[in-house]
Amino acid sequence: MKQNIRNCILLLIVLFSVNPAFANEDEFIEFCSFQADEFFKKPEILKRARLEFSVIFSMEIDYAGTPINIKRFHFSDTTNSIFGLILDEPFIECFQKWKLPPSYGKIEVVLNFKSAGGWTSASIVGKDIRRTWIPSLKGWQEVTIAYKENEK
Repeated sequence: MKQNIRNCILLLIVLFSVNPAFANEDEFIEFCSFQADEFFKKPEILKRARLEFSVIFSMEIDYAGTPINIKRFHFSDTTNSIFGLILDEPFIECFQKWKLPPSYGKIEVVLNFKSAGGWTSASIVGKDIRRTWIPSLKGWQEVTIAYKENEK
């Protein structure tokens, strides 16, 4: 009897820790498609150039869990050829749909792009959060990355 109860408790712990509906019910994160013609002033450049860049947006999470004060914080272009050609509005409109725990405070969203593969990863980094997603055939999938203690 005790063994059955213990097994049921362990099963419930596993189910609640794996099922995203129970994991963070006060959270909604959806990465928009960010198609080239939506975020790039001259999408034809993507077909001609070998590009690799990162875009970092800074934002605050208000008391209701809504991202506010969203700004492009940094842009890193390995070729220095496309600075100023990225449109901020599609990203900001996407981020404004998110809902995050207010405890996150100020966060940064890092998006990495390579012309050969498109968006390669997205990360959210802040005082109480460090999460990464990669694109897959099923959409964006969260991945677990082991960080060293001094990297947090």
